[in-house]
Amino acid sequence: MTLHQAQGLARRMTARRGTTRPRILGIVSGKGGVGKSALAINLATSAARTGARTILVDGDLGLANADLLMGLLPRHDLAQWCRGIVSLEQVVCRAPSGVEVIVAGRGGEVARRIRDAALGRPAEGLEAVVASRDLTVLDLGAGIGEDVLDLAGACDPVWLVATPEPTSLADAYATAKRLWERRPSLEIELVVNRASDRAEGERTYRALARLVERFLDRPLALRSILPEDPAMTRAVSTQVPVVLGEPDTAIARRLRLLAESMLEERRGGTRGWQTVGD
Repeated sequence: MTLHQAQGLARRMTARRGTTRPRILGIVSGKGGVGKSALAINLATSAARTGARTILVDGDLGLANADLLMGLLPRHDLAQWCRGIVSLEQVVCRAPSGVEVIVAGRGGEVARRIRDAALGRPAEGLEAVVASRDLTVLDLGAGIGEDVLDLAGACDPVWLVATPEPTSLADAYATAKRLWERRPSLEIELVVNRASDRAEGERTYRALARLVERFLDRPLALRSILPEDPAMTRAVSTQVPVVLGEPDTAIARRLRLLAESMLEERRGGTRGWQTVGD
């Protein structure tokens, strides 16, 4: 489907149903180094491998690296598009796995257009690209900067990635707090990454959930517990998503299951995003 066709489809959908807001999965973390981008690229890659039209937007406005983790070298980014240097079609980079990748680049106008597209508002055609895909994964920057909060608040839902380290849990709590302050209705689910085993993952989740319940007076859902696996470290070094480079490893199987369950829930119109366990 060309960009022109996608725009036509979006206009027809809007005409039939009124303004539509696509469900965009936002992936955030309170600090860097917890495996957030690796999760995003493997989810998007796994979804694309099932035949779902999937687009990954690297929304880190300062330190985008999803393309590097996939071994891609996009020639253009959304910042260049916003300045009128290139077309939107030139910004979309297609990986061999079938997933489409868009790198944000720097600038406030970039953040505004991504947010408008996520909310189903006119965004110079970007909203049509998002609306025409089966799944959009938005990989956001780490921390609680204004751009991260604004973009995450436009997603539905948000997966918050944390590891068992105390500093990661503290930063995850601060991130959830700020996100809910910005948008109280935001659906946030926790992904515990790099757990040594299921028990450690569950302890990590319970510790953070107790903090959230005590100080924010609301529940925190658990989306998944992902194991520590040296295959992921090798995948980062080789710049090949682990679901492609080492598909028979435990982490690759878990990531495929996570992507498949996510897509199945979307097809079934399920509002809740159910936990994927061992």
